[in-house]
Amino acid sequence: MPELPEVETIKSQLSKVIPMDVEEVIFSKVSKSIVKDPEFEIEKFKILKVERYGKVLRFFLDDNRRIISGLGMSGSWRISTTPIDVKHTHVTFIGKNSKGPLYLGYVDPRRFGVMYFLTEEGEAQWLTRLGPDVSTEAFNLDYLLTLKKLRPEKVIKPFMLEQNYFSGIGNYMASEICARAGIRPTRKMKTLSTKDLERIVDATHLVLDDSITTGGTTFSGGYQDAYGDKGEGVKNLVVFYQKQCGMCKMTDVKKITLATRGTYYCPKCQK
Repeated sequence: MPELPEVETIKSQLSKVIPMDVEEVIFSKVSKSIVKDPEFEIEKFKILKVERYGKVLRFFLDDNRRIISGLGMSGSWRISTTPIDVKHTHVTFIGKNSKGPLYLGYVDPRRFGVMYFLTEEGEAQWLTRLGPDVSTEAFNLDYLLTLKKLRPEKVIKPFMLEQNYFSGIGNYMASEICARAGIRPTRKMKTLSTKDLERIVDATHLVLDDSITTGGTTFSGGYQDAYGDKGEGVKNLVVFYQKQCGMCKMTDVKKITLATRGTYYCPKCQK
């Protein structure tokens, strides 16, 4: 599943070809499972810029309109100067930028992604479902101390997957953050000291920086960026899908299931 680093990579690539005048929008026969109740008629429009919040992309259009794109389990955007013929392309923007013809295609084999065409007010309301973006200053020690008081019984690793509290973190990041912070993924919030929470903030930034620098993280048959390339973030992983801990380099990584999700940790490095 694309997590914050993968979505940030795609955002950066899209930003290099935008602004874009969209002259036509093409939908696949099954796109209604992705495109949710547009608040305005989808015709011609101009994409002014694209930003990211957590794991979603925000397209800013003329007339204060917005597009929210959540990539789900297998979604991505493709950039091309010729018609896009990639399998499972469900939405295609056809138009031009300052350099000539441009095509942007939303590709999603499993169709768990979502796309909303919203007014400015509609987007503001939609975004209230998300917690602080973990790449911003709003995600800090004070915030985690507040969460510890509010949700003391929450188990830290699955708690990180709740986007209304930790916007941007997905499964591989949660395991890696716990590992880098030296914290067992099974611990409850009430057991975490102030120092533990500080380490979680620092570890989050470390994992983000490593994965963004390498263009995201691609597992077998998974994420591709806006040009169909795979991310190289797997080389930075220390526990997720690893046989031996990448930190101590001597301990076998343990795999357990927490809240139905595969979770990896080092018994030696994480307490």
